[in-house]
Amino acid sequence: MFLPIVSLLAAVFSLKVSAFDNSRYDNVAVYWGQNSYGAANPGDTAHYQQRLSFYCNDNAIDVFPLAFLNVFFGPGGLPSLNLANACNPTDNSSFSGSTLPNCASIANDIQTCQAKGKIVTLSLGGATGAVGFSSDDQASSFGQQIWDLFLGGSSSTRPFGNAVLDGIDLDIEGGGSAHYDVFVNKIRSLASGASKKYYVTAAPQCVFPDAALGGVLNAVGFDAIYVQ
Repeated sequence: MFLPIVSLLAAVFSLKVSAFDNSRYDNVAVYWGQNSYGAANPGDTAHYQQRLSFYCNDNAIDVFPLAFLNVFFGPGGLPSLNLANACNPTDNSSFSGSTLPNCASIANDIQTCQAKGKIVTLSLGGATGAVGFSSDDQASSFGQQIWDLFLGGSSSTRPFGNAVLDGIDLDIEGGGSAHYDVFVNKIRSLASGASKKYYVTAAPQCVFPDAALGGVLNAVGFDAIYVQ
């Protein structure tokens, strides 16, 4: 099962390139990474998902959540990503002792998009994600790990190399709903002294309250909500 590739914040498109402005009501977010069309039409390779930088030429799109970090706790104590056909398609390599892919080939695309005024975030979960926390301590430690792997921290196992993402998105659809407030607060705490702005968003289901995200939506603040 794949999520729809496009999530619209509003059906109003910008006609000029400008830096992302979270105070606007007409931002458009497009989830990139699942090659949803290709999964449904495997023979039509000409229309498979393109590189991230291809879509960054679209002036109507403001936000690109990369979909998805679908495993929180994998081999070697590292999470894992599923970016379909996009992450290191030549040899599908991962960091030693883990299933965390080395997606350094996407780093330049991320930076290209950011240079065009877009923000690029990491979406956690997805329809089939193996996600969730057993304790506050585990959630806090995971927040530190996400910061080090994808945001403003440092690690020898950063999937996107020196590219620094602009935040995280919670697309949690299963695996338990507890302790996400601790995780978000850890990210917020780490970002508070940073030189750049980091965003925290969520993608709840339309049904209210959302079974997986209802608790954290009530407990902490989010910069934007992408309702499915």
